[in-house]
Amino acid sequence: MKLEKRISHGLQFLVTYTWSKSIDTASSNAAEGELGGVTTLQDPNNFQLERGLSSFDIPNVFQFTYVYDLPIGRGKALAGKANSVLNAFIGGWQTTGIWRFNGGRPEALGLSGGQSLPTYGGQRPDLIGRLNCATGSWADKLNNYFSNPQVVITPPAFTIGDAPRTDGSCRQPGQANANLSVFKDFSLSRFREGTRLEFRLETYNAFNHPQFGGPNTTLNSGSFGAITSQANVPREAQAVLKLYW
Repeated sequence: MKLEKRISHGLQFLVTYTWSKSIDTASSNAAEGELGGVTTLQDPNNFQLERGLSSFDIPNVFQFTYVYDLPIGRGKALAGKANSVLNAFIGGWQTTGIWRFNGGRPEALGLSGGQSLPTYGGQRPDLIGRLNCATGSWADKLNNYFSNPQVVITPPAFTIGDAPRTDGSCRQPGQANANLSVFKDFSLSRFREGTRLEFRLETYNAFNHPQFGGPNTTLNSGSFGAITSQANVPREAQAVLKLYW
């Protein structure tokens, strides 16, 4: 779904919401920088065992982008009668933003120390129940992202684990991010026609909101269910001056 407002009264914006589901038998997390993804066959004689959620599947994505001319300066709602000197500093400012909120990708459960059939792919674990995400603070969830990790067990040797290739019952952490900026043009046409100076102040991850990576999903690895990485960087800000002539 898309809601778009073309520029009027100094405002233009685009709001989009995507609800989707992607299913395949092999896929990669190219968006996360992984080129290979989960593409091995647990049973080369039964491709249907690999059918499941795509590793890049994100069911819900909401995004909001906008450009807004601030109503300050000569002819605007605020300081509308400002003189030329004052207006040069307070007038003509614009702000832009990109806000994105989305759910997480499915988990790909693995197994360390399993014993698969010769020539078969590596074993996956068995699931004896629905795997659920933990609740509470992130301080607790970083060490135990799954509330019931005991439902993931090691299958008998030389058997096919029944865990799906990707499991969507407890997904990776989602994303909530905002990139914001303000900018202004200063006319220098008195020195040269068409010359202007642009000032921009840009922030990435403006609210310094941490985005965590997915938990360790390899059973018997010693850190199953623990999150050890952050998926984004702390807030970054930069000021830019650009001269056009």
